[in-house]
Amino acid sequence: MSVAVVYNPVSGAGRAAATARELERGLRARGRAVVLTATRREPAESWLGPALADAECVVVAGGDGAVRLVAPFASELGVPLWHAPCGTENLFARAFGMRADADRLHAALSARRTRSIDLANAGSEPFAIMAGIGFDADVVHALAARRTGGISHVSYAAPIAACLARWRPPGVAWTIDGEREELGRGMVVVGNLPDYGGKLNPAAAAVPDDGLLDAVFLPADSAWSLSAWVPLLWTGLHRSHPSLRERRGREISIELSEPALVQVDGDPAGFPATREIAIGLRGRPLHVLQPVVG
Repeated sequence: MSVAVVYNPVSGAGRAAATARELERGLRARGRAVVLTATRREPAESWLGPALADAECVVVAGGDGAVRLVAPFASELGVPLWHAPCGTENLFARAFGMRADADRLHAALSARRTRSIDLANAGSEPFAIMAGIGFDADVVHALAARRTGGISHVSYAAPIAACLARWRPPGVAWTIDGEREELGRGMVVVGNLPDYGGKLNPAAAAVPDDGLLDAVFLPADSAWSLSAWVPLLWTGLHRSHPSLRERRGREISIELSEPALVQVDGDPAGFPATREIAIGLRGRPLHVLQPVVG
């Protein structure tokens, strides 16, 4: 069996491609067979499934978006996944202590220890980390509209400034495992992992293998009032704020007073602004290859 190394050729301004080749050389030097595969614009079913068909592990060299692309296929085929971080935030790799290092990867492959975690869907879009409905989704969509290649943290500055001027929070209600609740105006984050961009971590208590998703509502009547949550999110004090609403469940339906955009793992969801979105767990878990500690 081989190690499938899937890389995003534009991630990190080409860093992912260089990392993938470096990992290939390092693993081959340790006697492992490696198959390199670049992500493509074509439907993933046509090229990703075959790339993983005979793999003992899939290594994703790229950002969280590349992990999101590969994870459903790895889940269906029961192939463990390792994230070699080459993106902007690399939340998945951070959550599990993974690095783009051939020595660490070889040790993990030899130890063969895995952890099974949940995967989820927001509408038709899979995600491993989180889904957002609100200001963050508008920023992600605005960035995607102007993106021409790799991005950095600086790339977010102009979209954030534009969204601060125009974003208006919708009214939100959610139904979680059959229980409906009116929440008022604000934004929603549904977390599978506790990590989030900029270390803000609204769903800081999320556990990826508990069979539940953590839904967090941040009330706000404007983008500027939403910004008041930033220091609380940085410090983790948001969880004790009396206005915050936090729930757990398997099936979450979000209703919005006006159409709103959705982001999944930092990518724009592939559907237009909507007034209702169903979020729930997928059927099969994802096996995550665990680093060797010590």
